[in-house]
Amino acid sequence: MNIKKTTLATALIGALSMGFAGQASASVYAGSSLNLSNLTIGFINASTGVVITNLNPGYTFNVEDSATLNGSTVADADACSKLLLNCGVSPVLKVSAVNAPGSTVIRADNDYSLFGQNSGTFANANAEITSAQLVNGTPSSTKQVAEAELQISGQGQASTNIQSNTTWTFSFSIGETANMVLSFLANPEMKADVTLVPPYTAGNAQANMSADFTLRRISQISGDAATPAPFVNWSPDGVNTNAVCVNVGSCVDVDPESLNETMGVGPGNSTVTHSLGTAGSNYSLTITGLTRGNYSLTLAGLTSVNVTQVPEPGTLMLLGGALAALGFGGTRRRSQATAA
Repeated sequence: MNIKKTTLATALIGALSMGFAGQASASVYAGSSLNLSNLTIGFINASTGVVITNLNPGYTFNVEDSATLNGSTVADADACSKLLLNCGVSPVLKVSAVNAPGSTVIRADNDYSLFGQNSGTFANANAEITSAQLVNGTPSSTKQVAEAELQISGQGQASTNIQSNTTWTFSFSIGETANMVLSFLANPEMKADVTLVPPYTAGNAQANMSADFTLRRISQISGDAATPAPFVNWSPDGVNTNAVCVNVGSCVDVDPESLNETMGVGPGNSTVTHSLGTAGSNYSLTITGLTRGNYSLTLAGLTSVNVTQVPEPGTLMLLGGALAALGFGGTRRRSQATAA
């Protein structure tokens, strides 16, 4: 009887394994990629029409990426600044591509493409500031990608974060104001998809992206009479003229598509994309009426993904019963051998 139980359990496990192997692969996938290029910032004295160049800017850059697969994480981060004189030229700042332990697909350094669905089971990310106007005089550009897929049960996450902090001083004559123009080309690409195949009956995929620009006057020039501090926040969302502008003359923003998206699908079969496979678009923000003082401008970009897939409970119970039968048979054999 013990042999029969053990054989039955072994056959059951074998049948389950053969059944699973014969199925097409299930897939829970999420990818988020954001490339910014040709980013320039210019300042003009509104009273004279002359380009302002004596700004004496300071800057700090931060880049980080991370990837996790079923609890195992790998991450990288780096920073540079004008004060430390440790920024590069091309790239200005980058981190190594990260691939979560157990990934069946590996992202190489400097590969910012989306691998796409049905590539394997993996979680990876990479990010860099390729160029910076304040460092090497060329228009700024950044690249970042986060991507994960599960073809087995488990959980995967990946994320990137790029941040630039710049400070400068408008020291033109009292009563004069400055205009600022920020422009760039952006190419966002996102996808989240759940495609279930037995024994998997539930999955969730989420892709996130954000890009945010914040300008504020942090202090006045010593001796100036107190005036309200200018503040501008712009998070391009595909709707023009929606920047938050306080204590400035005017704001005009042009954002043809959203750079701030959160997309989620599941637990059943479904898919959603944003700007996938399309060309980039031109963005701009024009601010007038900036008064004298010391200013800061923060540019922040984020991409992240999260995927989860679980098998149906009935399958786990059936497999658990088979394993229990194996254990029970082994226990009885050991008991009988001890009694003999």
